[in-house]
Amino acid sequence: MRLSGYQPQYFPRLHYLNRLLNSDIFEISDYIQFVKKHAFLLPGGIQKRGKSFQAHSPVKLASGLHFLVIPLPDDLLPINKIKIKKDINWVNKHLGTLETAYSKTPNFRKIFPAISSLLSDNYSDLAALNTATLLLTVKFFITEKHANEITVDYINHLLAKQNIFRLKKIVIASQTSVAPPGRGKANEWIVSLCRYLNADEYYYGGSSDAAYMDPAFFKKNNITTLIQNWKCPLYRQQYPEVGFIENLSALDLIMNEPLSTRQKLIQ
Repeated sequence: MRLSGYQPQYFPRLHYLNRLLNSDIFEISDYIQFVKKHAFLLPGGIQKRGKSFQAHSPVKLASGLHFLVIPLPDDLLPINKIKIKKDINWVNKHLGTLETAYSKTPNFRKIFPAISSLLSDNYSDLAALNTATLLLTVKFFITEKHANEITVDYINHLLAKQNIFRLKKIVIASQTSVAPPGRGKANEWIVSLCRYLNADEYYYGGSSDAAYMDPAFFKKNNITTLIQNWKCPLYRQQYPEVGFIENLSALDLIMNEPLSTRQKLIQ
């Protein structure tokens, strides 16, 4: 039983969807501390700070790479405690940017109304918003049929019926009995999640590997570890004059390619 998990990201990137869809269970770490930037290692041991993507989502415009940014207070709180400013202007700005970016794509008319409806809802916190965008992107890798409400239960219902992806269930960390990790206790916390969800394999990315993963500790606890090794494939994008941009928000692939193609590419 393979488990993976990560903080909820705003319209998450393609590598996030690849890891999620190729796990048996995906855990959304909604009660983890919010950070605007993460530190990660480059080849050669060089450390770099980059966006955490908890409040950013990369899309492609005629000018090149562009980030949708959620305006947030400067509070140092868990993601599910960060309150979103009640200002519709940022929503309209994001919708306008997405329309500019993708209005000429093959799937814009089918996809954009669902995005507009989602962003028009009121969300109590950043985790709720990001989780909603995550669930919507997952849905568009399974079906393009309209749904009145996108919830974890609805997505899990779709996952249980499909046989395209390995993923069968999404869980919210704050809805389990596993407490958030203490400082420096990430490995112990993940092992507790594995035990709670009956997982004997943990699937994780390179940034986690560089930051805190201790494979020996997992082996001691009879859990196999597996590092994600996925490269973003070429696919049809808008604005070829600025070149192909990899690992954008999954919305870019969803807008540009038919369902069967994006299912194949994300695997």
